[in-house]
Formats: sequence, C-alpha cells, structure tokens
Amino acid sequence: MVRNIMILCGPEGAAEFAARIAAEAGDDLGLINTRLDPKSVKASGCRIEEEREYGGHTMAAFDEPLEVGAAIAQLLGHADAVVVDRLDDWAGRLLARHDEEAAIESELTSVDSVLKAQLADIVLLVSPPDGRDDEVARLARRMVERFSALSDVVVDARGGSPRVQRGELAI
Repeated sequence: MVRNIMILCGPEGAAEFAARIAAEAGDDLGLINTRLDPKSVKASGCRIEEEREYGGHTMAAFDEPLEVGAAIAQLLGHADAVVVDRLDDWAGRLLARHDEEAAIESELTSVDSVLKAQLADIVLLVSPPDGRDDEVARLARRMVERFSALSDVVVDARGGSPRVQRGELAI
C-alpha cells in the first residue's frame, strides 16, 4: 500500500525513524536533501548517483534545496520510497531564491502533484516553527497544512516516542 507520511520532528530531525518507515516499502530508497546551500549543489545530472547512509539505511541521495517536487518525481522512477529531509529548511531556501509568490506556489504545486500521484511511499520531515512568526515560519506552517492534508499518516516524533496523530502506522 502506497502512503504519504508526514513526520513532525524537532530541530535534530528524525532520520532513523524516517528511514525505518521508508524501508518498510522496499530496499530501493531515495533521499531528497534540502539542507544544502544551492551554491554547493553539484551540477544537474550528477546529483542522484551518490548513495549515502541516512538513518542507518543506504539511500540514493538527491541533493536538491529548491526543486523538491521535480527531485521526488525523478526518484519515483525507481525508488520504493522517498524521504524528503526537511520542509522547514526548504521553506527558507525558497524564500531566499524567489521574490514572487507565483514561483513559490509553483514549487508547492509540484510537490502536491507527486503526493497525489501515489507512485511510491513519500516520507516528509518537517520541524514545525513553533513560536516563530517570521516569513520562513509562515511558509513552513503553510507547507505543513497543505501537505499533511495529502498525507495518509501524520506522526509527531518531537521528543519521546513517536505518536500517530492521523492514519495508521506500526511504530
């Protein structure tokens, strides 16, 4: 069964938990790393070749701090599951790159499309910007609201044991 899963995590992330959930879908795992400065990313066409350890599992890593929907779509061509680490970092990168709301909306719509297609499990990690009200926090909250509506499962993994907020997941 294909699932979209959103994991609410703390600032330290939840790599082991996300990787374990992704591995339930199969052995071919993809990772979208949004946490890089766009200037440090390899040229297009070179970013998916590197296998990397993430949360105790080997994943085909795709370093993409801006065009996350397109990166997910590319990995979905072969992966059983794709982990996106992390939406809150992506929010900051989008705002630093785009001055126009239409460009940001286009990127969000791209992720909507791959979530709706349900071609493989997609695991989205986000550290909700609790207590902040800057532009990055507002966009991150918008992402959480928008993408959690398209998620079959929402898990709160902030502190302590993960708790399923919506859907079903064997934890």
